Amino acid sequence: MNERWSWIIRYGIVIVLALVLAYALGAMDLFRTTRFGRSGLNAARLVEFFGYGGALLVFWLTARRAAALIGRDQAPWHHVRHIIVPAATLLVLATAHAVVLLVLGPFMGGAVRAAYNWVFIVAIILSCAWLLAALLTGSSSLSQLFGGLRPQRR
Repeated sequence: MNERWSWIIRYGIVIVLALVLAYALGAMDLFRTTRFGRSGLNAARLVEFFGYGGALLVFWLTARRAAALIGRDQAPWHHVRHIIVPAATLLVLATAHAVVLLVLGPFMGGAVRAAYNWVFIVAIILSCAWLLAALLTGSSSLSQLFGGLRPQRR
């Protein structure tokens, strides 16, 4: 493996460890029985939120860094370079819905929960649109989709 790409192993290890630790600590009785007031939030949910959320963040940062490192001379990867970040964003948003619910779920009523769901639905749809725009334009930058709008100089 090229030294330029050796960082991806470290990122992968961090993602796996975050997932394993979140799962293991979240399953422990000590964390399950320790509650924060009467809200229904317990230490297990908080640990799972930080573990799974951290893994999602590192996954998205990995995609960003990988997309930035792929050069034009690296066939066939240069053809998919522009869709890596939009695809990772879509995956992270789809998964983040359940992860954020770990912490916010006990505090949400019916109307707030519906609004929360709609925020994620809109975000996922916009992320899908970004991915499709990246596929069509060959660039992950949305400025090309909008015609490269630039402020006019006087």
